[in-house]
Amino acid sequence: MHAILAKKMKLRGKTTIILIVLLVVAVALNVVWSDYTQREQAEAEMLEKARILTYEMDAVWEFMDMNQARIDTDSDGTYNFKGLYCAIAGKSIAKILERDTNYIIQYTNLEPRKKASMSDEYESDAIRMFKEGTANEKYGIETYEDQEVFRYVSPIYLKESCLDCHGDPKGELDATGYPKEGMEVGDLIGVTSIIMPIDIYMSGIQDNVTRQIGYFSFIVIMVILILYFAITRMITHPLTEVESAVDQIEGGNFEVDLDGIKGNGEIKDLAIKFDSMAKQLRTLYNNLEGQVEMRTAQLESANEMLEEQRSQLAQVNEELQAENQYKSDFLAIMSHELRTPLTSIIAFTEIWQNANTERSEDETAAVKEVKENGQLLLQMVNNILEMARVEAGRTDLIMEPFDMMDLIGLVERSIGFLADQRHIALTTLVHPDVPIITADWEKIRRIVENLTSNAIKFTRKGGSVHIEVSYDERNERLAIAVTDTGIGIKEEDLPLIFERFTQSDKSSYRRYGGSGLGLAVVKELVEMHEGSIEVESTYKQGSTFTVFIPTGNKGEEG
Repeated sequence: MHAILAKKMKLRGKTTIILIVLLVVAVALNVVWSDYTQREQAEAEMLEKARILTYEMDAVWEFMDMNQARIDTDSDGTYNFKGLYCAIAGKSIAKILERDTNYIIQYTNLEPRKKASMSDEYESDAIRMFKEGTANEKYGIETYEDQEVFRYVSPIYLKESCLDCHGDPKGELDATGYPKEGMEVGDLIGVTSIIMPIDIYMSGIQDNVTRQIGYFSFIVIMVILILYFAITRMITHPLTEVESAVDQIEGGNFEVDLDGIKGNGEIKDLAIKFDSMAKQLRTLYNNLEGQVEMRTAQLESANEMLEEQRSQLAQVNEELQAENQYKSDFLAIMSHELRTPLTSIIAFTEIWQNANTERSEDETAAVKEVKENGQLLLQMVNNILEMARVEAGRTDLIMEPFDMMDLIGLVERSIGFLADQRHIALTTLVHPDVPIITADWEKIRRIVENLTSNAIKFTRKGGSVHIEVSYDERNERLAIAVTDTGIGIKEEDLPLIFERFTQSDKSSYRRYGGSGLGLAVVKELVEMHEGSIEVESTYKQGSTFTVFIPTGNKGEEG
């Protein structure tokens, strides 16, 4: 309901409300500021009066001090204490002032000679401040006997003439009959306390605030009325005419004329531009049917072109798929055809090696070289075949539980000959907390075997390769790390190492051999397990490849 009323409110009403709020806030701020400044001014005036009154009372004390001997000496020169001294004179004059004014003037101390002169809490705080030397006066507006008053406290320090009554010897009775305090010149003997009513000042402040509120209220009303009529004449009436023109255009009548609108500045400019827009709309509306027909023809022509291009793209896509399928089939067939003779070569070399026939060193070395190179070539052929299967979508995950200790042992036995040939130390470690995992045994074996053979291939004689299997319990995944002390990888080549038929250094192909396909196969097989692979390498120092395999794999069982 409130939202509907707000939408129906005209600009005039909204503007008026905003102005009223702003002016009321301005009046309130002015009242607060005026009250604050007048209070400060009143406090400053009372402080000045209190200081002057204190100076006058000090003058009474000093007058009595200067004439004390004359008062207590008779005309014949005999000392005769009259009982009139500085404290009595000061208190008496204070009583006379209190009788004729509303002021309260008193002399107090923490340990006075008379209980009537005992200081209250405010005066006691002032005495402590004076003794500590943090202030030489204390004043402010306080509450005294349930009334708001101005209080002023100033210190009274012992002078040399006061020693007769307050000096040494301590405890001896002075002329007034009170024991001396044993004080010294400069000691704080008490304070002068003045209490001044502020009713008159507060009444004046309230009168001033009331007058200001009345004056500003009158100004606010006048400003609101002036602005209201000004907004009505210069803004709302011209906008009403523009709104009427908009209604006509919405009804289909473009014959509007705003040249004679009563407005100035931006309102007039708005009316002129709106009138120009109405003429343009009239022209567009008259030509709209022809433009729609032309646009329709253009869209039909564009649709025909797009359909033709779509057909061409579909044909090209079919050709690309056919070529890709042909390449995959070719690689698979060739790899399969190559595996048979390679397997035979490796088998016959093993038969030859196991025969109990004496061979020369050259013959033994040659056959060993044939066997090792045949096994390397068979591994490359297997990688090519695996990659072709992945591309063709003919490979599935055969999920089964197995122990990583058995798998690592098999890999160590199958490629240990390669490490022995190159005089490289191959070590393995499977942490005791590694659980039985469910994954594709053959593909995990190929992952580990490719990473290990790759590490051995690029590690120089006398180096080392280490396989470590651990379990990340927090992320529920298996971690297989293969670390070598080989040639390492340059930082700029790291993004390329998992590309097919790519090696970080072209010279490494000639020096160490290889097709550049092993890491690409590893990456594909890892991603099939929804895992990931990371590499850390320092050029000419070595590399570490780490494979992460989730133990709760979601792969489809074959």
